[in-house]
Amino acid sequence: MQKGERGFTLIELITVMILISILSVTLFSRLGSVNSANIQAGRDDLIAALFFAQQTAMARSNIQLILTANTVSVTESGTPIKVHAQGYPLAFPSGVTTTPVTLSYDKLGRTTATTISLSATGGLSASITLEASGYAH
Repeated sequence: MQKGERGFTLIELITVMILISILSVTLFSRLGSVNSANIQAGRDDLIAALFFAQQTAMARSNIQLILTANTVSVTESGTPIKVHAQGYPLAFPSGVTTTPVTLSYDKLGRTTATTISLSATGGLSASITLEASGYAH
């Protein structure tokens, strides 16, 4: 090489590529899989629906939350409530399922105490405990 030429050596380039590979593997392993994101999104959708059903029951009558294997719906006298353009029933993310159940709410937002389990492909699961007061966690 001439004295005026500058650049990286092959060893330096390979070292940088190895460091970037190690950092990317570490970062992606901490983010979790797509299935874990789906189960978390399904859990969040269900908790939001439970909260919405409880709050709506305190303002209206005949409110039910209906869970099928892969959808959740909040109904008033059997008719799904439309809260936005998409409305209910709301489909869970791909691969997320639950056990069907129907919950009725009274005027104080109370319902039957139960535990709802969500499962996703890959063996991932999440459970939501619903207190008789209507509080979900």
